[in-house]
Amino acid sequence: MPSIESYWSTKSRYINSTAGKTMPRNRFELILRFWHFSDNLKAPVDDRIYKVRGLIERLVKNYQSVMEPGEYMAIDESMVPFRGRLKFRQYIPGKAHKYGVKLFKICEVNGYTHDVNVYAGKNQVNGKGLACRVVLELSNPFLNAGRTIVTDNFYTSLPLANELLDNNTHLIGTLRSNRIRLPEIFKTKLRPGEIIGRENINGIVVAKWHDKRDVSMMSTKHNINMVETGKKNRKNEPILKPQIILDYNAGKAGIDLSDQLSSYSSPVRKSIRWYHKVATEVLLGTSVVNALIVYNMNKPSDKKISITKFREMLVDELLELDQSQIAISDSPTTSTKRGRKTNHKFEESAERDNRNRKVRKRCLHCYSLKTTAVGSKKASVETKKVTTYCSTCNIYTCIECFNKNHI
Repeated sequence: MPSIESYWSTKSRYINSTAGKTMPRNRFELILRFWHFSDNLKAPVDDRIYKVRGLIERLVKNYQSVMEPGEYMAIDESMVPFRGRLKFRQYIPGKAHKYGVKLFKICEVNGYTHDVNVYAGKNQVNGKGLACRVVLELSNPFLNAGRTIVTDNFYTSLPLANELLDNNTHLIGTLRSNRIRLPEIFKTKLRPGEIIGRENINGIVVAKWHDKRDVSMMSTKHNINMVETGKKNRKNEPILKPQIILDYNAGKAGIDLSDQLSSYSSPVRKSIRWYHKVATEVLLGTSVVNALIVYNMNKPSDKKISITKFREMLVDELLELDQSQIAISDSPTTSTKRGRKTNHKFEESAERDNRNRKVRKRCLHCYSLKTTAVGSKKASVETKKVTTYCSTCNIYTCIECFNKNHI
């Protein structure tokens, strides 16, 4: 909903029975006002993120204990929107939220986040070599295992590649052509589809490929061979791309997938306290996405659920809600004046189709329960159709659900 107050609103467009029954609005806002994760009296003078450091460290420990990462891991930054006054607030014009607190994340291909760091500004961390330091700190628990780190041009550099090779770890990434100690290949003009590259004695390949524009890249595990992508152009010719680019796109997708899933039904709300927003994003955004990925990994492909359904399941469990009662109480046709008892009537429907047959529809209660368990697609097939309904509520229901929910 657009604001916290809307959950307790009595306007017909917002009204619901869940928030009011769970907690009064004033109590919720009072608890939220004093929501803290550390003792302010023990805060060090030089630690800007002390308010959330303990929370993030505990969550990261849980992240890493649940799942062992695969071969490819990507490192990039995410933004938690915040426009208030803050010394380490960042401005990144290319992001969906241009102003906010920057988080450095390391994710694997399926979107699972293994570590999160909050960037606290240049006064907190020396700006010289920041990109290299961030990659080494986030990837430190996963080094010396033959993995591959995928980075964009903000992080990729020759010193970083050498550091990772010393720790038995590969690097793939796009590259800025003005980095130091690079070979003189970036001044060469290329035609579409052409590629040029150089390899040093350590096996680090620096290449330039012209697609619609020049693309500079670096890899410690590839050459500059072109491979077919499985697609064809308008001339019915196979489309060729460097293997570096294909592996980069596949590995980098994990960060984007994590941010995309976290953005659906985001719980982040307007606040003047930056640590509230960061904590909400990490607790109810990143952590929920990680939990969804683990949940779906242990389910057959036909029983995997979306992030929205997963959030609904969490809400129902945490608030101990009965899904069938929610469907009844939130239906606008069943709202009655407070204190008045409603007499429900179970009747046979008189509706008929164009072939003069009785209209059969799904039982609302059975469908709601099955949707929570197996998803809407499978529920629409498995839910039985009936010709009976509650004339008071004006919803179709079977006799079992009527006796359970309407009497």
